[in-house]
Amino acid sequence: MSTISAAPKTWDFSYLKNDFQGGLVSFLVAVPLCLGIALASGAPLFSGIIAGIVGGLVVGALSRSAVSISGPEAGLILVVVSSLEALGSFKTLQLAICVAGLMQLVMGVLRMGVISNFFPSSVIKGMLAAIGIILILKQLPHIMGYDADAVESLALFSWNGGNLESLLEHALREFNPTALVIALVSLAVLIAWEQPFFKRNAVLSAVPAALVVIIIGVTLNTLAGLLDPSYMLAGTHLVQLPVPKSADEFVGLFTLPDFTQLANLKIYTAAFSIALVASLEALLAVEATDELDPLKRKTPTNRELKAQGVGNVVSGLLGGLPLTSVIVRSSVSINAGGRTKLAALVHGSLLLLSVILFPSLLNMIPWAALAAILLVTGYKLARISIFRQHFQAGITEFLPFIVTIAAILVTDLLIGIGIGAAVGLFFVLRETYKNAHFFQSYTVQGEEHLRISLGEHVSFLNKASIMTVLKDIPVNTTVEIDGTNSAYIDRDVLGAIENFRETARQRNIQLIFLRKGDDYAQNIASQPHVSSKEADFEAYYKLFENNRNWVAEKLRRNPRFFEATAQQTPKFLFIGCSDNHVSVSEMTGTAPGEVFVHRNVANLVVSTDLNLASVLQYAVEQLHIKHIIVCGHYGCRGVKAAMQNEDEGVVGNWLSTVREVMHKHNHELGALETEDEQYRRLVELNVIEQVYNLHQTETVQNATEPLHLHGWVYDIHGGVIQDLEVDVRRDFAEYDTIFRYQVAPEGLRRLAGNLHQAPSIYSVNTGAGRGPIIAIPPFDGDAALGVP
Repeated sequence: MSTISAAPKTWDFSYLKNDFQGGLVSFLVAVPLCLGIALASGAPLFSGIIAGIVGGLVVGALSRSAVSISGPEAGLILVVVSSLEALGSFKTLQLAICVAGLMQLVMGVLRMGVISNFFPSSVIKGMLAAIGIILILKQLPHIMGYDADAVESLALFSWNGGNLESLLEHALREFNPTALVIALVSLAVLIAWEQPFFKRNAVLSAVPAALVVIIIGVTLNTLAGLLDPSYMLAGTHLVQLPVPKSADEFVGLFTLPDFTQLANLKIYTAAFSIALVASLEALLAVEATDELDPLKRKTPTNRELKAQGVGNVVSGLLGGLPLTSVIVRSSVSINAGGRTKLAALVHGSLLLLSVILFPSLLNMIPWAALAAILLVTGYKLARISIFRQHFQAGITEFLPFIVTIAAILVTDLLIGIGIGAAVGLFFVLRETYKNAHFFQSYTVQGEEHLRISLGEHVSFLNKASIMTVLKDIPVNTTVEIDGTNSAYIDRDVLGAIENFRETARQRNIQLIFLRKGDDYAQNIASQPHVSSKEADFEAYYKLFENNRNWVAEKLRRNPRFFEATAQQTPKFLFIGCSDNHVSVSEMTGTAPGEVFVHRNVANLVVSTDLNLASVLQYAVEQLHIKHIIVCGHYGCRGVKAAMQNEDEGVVGNWLSTVREVMHKHNHELGALETEDEQYRRLVELNVIEQVYNLHQTETVQNATEPLHLHGWVYDIHGGVIQDLEVDVRRDFAEYDTIFRYQVAPEGLRRLAGNLHQAPSIYSVNTGAGRGPIIAIPPFDGDAALGVP
């Protein structure tokens, strides 16, 4: 299925409160992480804050990812350290970061964002679960009060030789009861905030749980200091943000790159390493955050590469670290309520304001409180239910998932993903080899047909088996090779099929090779010898692809779309014309299921039409419809055929009802100047007549609940619906006054009483001892009253 390129709705201000909460919580978590990554990279501490600000404001504004937040990321630490060692100074590294950003821009222009599509979903979900486990384990030392390892690198065995075991040993030796109390109280608050009582409370649900945790953490630490100064957390136990004492000192935190090093070839080697790692991590991160997005929107990956490239150029120019999309920050924001890119902008704005206005205030936040927030985030990423779902899906899903987790835990993020992808690729190749094609043989009107349905991935491994089947096809057979479901078909297989097309003609074998979407259309255009039959089948199978794209688009906008549609109870019955090609949902802006639809040629209501009678009875008695609409349309070919008295067999007989309407109103139609005006007016008169016929039906007359009948006309050229405002009771009274006569020996005699049906020159009602009752159109002036 082709990737939907429609931009997600990222500027929906209806999520403003949620986005502010998400941006605030991710900001609180990002401050110490930015500083820790800068510290571990051997760069100036403030460079991590600069990268966080640029990631939030610049990348947040340019990216079309709805929920991803960018900034410095632990996976880039090793690249930065090695680049700094090779280049010798941070200002030279800044230049390499700028060049890396330009490389990312070029990658986006060359549409290299498709790289992320080659990673199976089980690997992406395994990456998320592994990050969740690491987050949980990495917070344990902070909960016990050991905060020397400020950087939260996404590996249990970090690049410098440190590991979780040694961290826990240090934590036990340096156990701090204040940190443990703050962490446990914070966890209790976060868990309580997820309970129904807090969610239903209008006041409490409006307050971010993480903000409450931060306030409680600062308060508890202050109270501990009041009890005994030795109990109070300080130093590395708290956030450590640089505090400039003047405007000049603040400006001095920003540095320009050393542009004199442009001729240094090492710049470009380092830039390539940064661009490659940052781009791959960004693409995998947005893929993962799209999985976490409650609204299931899809990020355009090429646009993401361009946004990341601009972000790295700006970060390098200002003195920041390289940046990429960060899963931890993004998932924290999503869990706190973030739903659009406004959360990223809030995140970046708060980072900027914090270093300007209140850095000392942020330096009061204990790491233990932040660790509680990350602990809950990690649990949501690695819930037991996620492992259960993949286990139940079978070994082809579970093994890549669990191998990805294990590989990330013992190596690092990128190596682990690579190992998981390799395992996933093995299963893809295995399934591709086993299920690359399916065969079906059948006969149509005595002609032998063979259908070969290709699988999702058709590699060169399948060429031999496919060609063996084609070689054994008997003469005088039509062969359909359906590749519309294939995401990938190897060039060798495509070439072999096209070569078979040439030899098949000699055996009177007709080959119909159906390709996916635009690929197939271009294939047809480049082959003038392709038969019209094959082209017809292309249009037919395009319907299935359109359906799959439509389903994907609906689910992207609303994951419960089809569930809601299935439960829809219609309030309207729409009787329309088969010739009107616009759907009722599009015309009226209603959702599928809101309107019950019946169509026939010229939107007729005929007493002998059992199909309509059944629809009408079901709509009124079972669905309890309130409004019934008869809708004609200008340009109706059925009405035109009746007007021109064309003999079209069964259709001609069906349209006799329209001709009756035309004869009845011949006087009014004859007064119009042009045939087009007569045509349009007949469309309207036909609708009015069908509303009268509808009123006379037994179902409508016996309805136990109020029914409203309407006559509409739709303009196919302008798209506007016109209500003809048909009032059956008013118009019946008018007919009763003007048109009722009885044939008597002395001539026409007007009848007393009430008229109970619409007049028609073919309507006859006979009774004992009475002549036929007829209704006739009026005559001009003193013209004689002839009898029809």
